[in-house]
Amino acid sequence: MSRPGLASMVALAVLLASLGAMAVTHAATYAMGAPTENFTIPDPAGDTQHNEIKPPVFFEVRGPSAQPSSAPPSLTADLWRIPATGNSNISGDEQWYLNVDINAPGWLYIYEYYPPANETGRWIAYKWQLNEPGQWRLGPFRPGEDEPEGQHIYRLRFYSNGQWEAGSDGAQKSSLVYWNYEKGTGDNTQPAPIPVNVQPVSAGDQLLKFLTNPVTLLVAPSIIVIIVLMGWFARRSFRERRYRQNAGRQPLVELFEQPSAPSLSPVRGAAVAILELSNGLRIRLGGESEIFGRAQVARSLGLDKLGAISRQHFKITFEDGKPFIEDMGSANGTTVNGRDIRGAGPVGLQDGDVIEMAGKVSLKLRSN
Repeated sequence: MSRPGLASMVALAVLLASLGAMAVTHAATYAMGAPTENFTIPDPAGDTQHNEIKPPVFFEVRGPSAQPSSAPPSLTADLWRIPATGNSNISGDEQWYLNVDINAPGWLYIYEYYPPANETGRWIAYKWQLNEPGQWRLGPFRPGEDEPEGQHIYRLRFYSNGQWEAGSDGAQKSSLVYWNYEKGTGDNTQPAPIPVNVQPVSAGDQLLKFLTNPVTLLVAPSIIVIIVLMGWFARRSFRERRYRQNAGRQPLVELFEQPSAPSLSPVRGAAVAILELSNGLRIRLGGESEIFGRAQVARSLGLDKLGAISRQHFKITFEDGKPFIEDMGSANGTTVNGRDIRGAGPVGLQDGDVIEMAGKVSLKLRSN
């Protein structure tokens, strides 16, 4: 790698780190109607219409999760007062925290229901990503000037590993936290004490403090250069190893190419069939079994749709030169000419058949 190229990559890494710091401090606003018992929140991995809502509080992991990591997504929550009096009666200018235990990284949703009937309220957190499992403490929270008196309910929902925390019936499960509020009966002059090791500073302030630390300023450039060099050497080694493995034999998926430029790469041998994508890219099939999934169609989809494609979505095999397709238990299904083939086993394909993956990407089979 040339020195100018290395310098460009280092500059890009520094720029991305700066943009990340700006993103941490940014909180977009989003208004949504009050949810009911049966409401459904979009899958956050594919939800591009709604922005994250992050409450203006401090949050930190205070210990490992008390729940097994091998289980499905799970969340427990409780309210923690200052001082810890063991009840949920809040008055005046008192503060409280939410203790949340999650068994995997994921997205947290918190909605506050207002009295008297607890049917309306506001989002406290929406599509808020917590990047590691553990026992999180969120806070401090305190009543707003427009906070109505009476019982309030926090309803928390959790999404991780491609699924919502679910109850026995498979529906979205939620954790409820109750608290009661009375105005004017507490001490409005002195805020409640902040517990040890919990400081109400934003994540952006923490990141800025870390980035401006003298040790960070001294060590970070060297670390960035090492990471860039390691990535470059690893990529070069992988490409050389793959070239040696493929030498002398024809792979099933020979290459992606534009129809108008068939000479993009030499083709060893004749293709048995071709899969055409809607954007004009073509996948040449060489007559061997191959599993198709997220990696094979990544060039034709945006990140908002790519999450719907499974890593192993469907398989194409050839028997006596005739192609067959079989769904590999994909999460969102495979159709051939509109017919869902999940659980149908191998299904024969004909020239011109249209294959759809999760309703997000379409491929047309062409005999060569």
